[in-house]
Amino acid sequence: MRHLLLVPIIASLIAATAAAQPGTPRPPVIDMHVHGDATSPLASAAQMNALNIRYLFLSSSAADLRLWADAGNPSRYLPALQFPCPGGVNPITGRACFNTTTEFPDVAWVRDELRAGRIRAFGELVPEYLGMAPNDPKLDPYWQLAEEFDLPVAIHMGIGPPGAAYDKESSPSKSPNFRIAAGDPRLLEDVLLKHKRLRLYVMHAGFPYLESMLALLYLHPNVYVDVGALQATFVVPREAYYRYLRGLMENGFAKRIMFGSDLVFANQAPLGINAILAADFLNSEQKADILCRNAQRFLGLSASVCSD
Repeated sequence: MRHLLLVPIIASLIAATAAAQPGTPRPPVIDMHVHGDATSPLASAAQMNALNIRYLFLSSSAADLRLWADAGNPSRYLPALQFPCPGGVNPITGRACFNTTTEFPDVAWVRDELRAGRIRAFGELVPEYLGMAPNDPKLDPYWQLAEEFDLPVAIHMGIGPPGAAYDKESSPSKSPNFRIAAGDPRLLEDVLLKHKRLRLYVMHAGFPYLESMLALLYLHPNVYVDVGALQATFVVPREAYYRYLRGLMENGFAKRIMFGSDLVFANQAPLGINAILAADFLNSEQKADILCRNAQRFLGLSASVCSD
């Protein structure tokens, strides 16, 4: 029954893909910003094949990661645990994040999950939704684990859902403690200097904190960014997205920008890929780097993942 219910979802994904650029070969893509609870492994596999997405950074709850392990293809995604979560509940989806009702997962449990390979990355880390800066001492045990296990880590910085801190029906998410001041990329500096082997990337490229993001990239060569959600024109106007992306490019960071769709929104992958392909200020090598090769290098994957 579940597979029958997914048929229209898969059909709509493939239709959106086909309509985007008919007859044009799709370049290889690694999507560094996918939420496993936004769609099923079956629907995601169909979209991956249609869009030539070779690999996913899968940000999700412990329960949803188990679902993917049972139904998905583990060779095509990296399972990443999302936290912290108010009351153990994802602030966006309302789903349980892990095995407790606390903001943070039990450290001993996380260590066991890492050793078993059920978690192989951290992200999306969302302390901003709790009004918490990334250098808060509560996060330090997890930064230590990430460094110890050489985990890729993704952290939400910059904007969040409009009106998230307000109790209004029009707000897509109710996070009364969300604070934009906690999303300034400069707040990561103490973390990076304390954990110098940390592999970290900033989701949404820290938009709209361009100057802070540039300063962090200049001084910390182990930091990358993804551009997840910035292709969504109801989030960021296309001109503003391109202006921000151009700022990152013109300051010399073409090799540290990674593609992300943020599939909490329907059909954002084809829109995001097409936004990169349509950017006239990017040459073909830069487009290939953003869509696939930069992430392949950051994750330590074989270069064959991004081969045509």
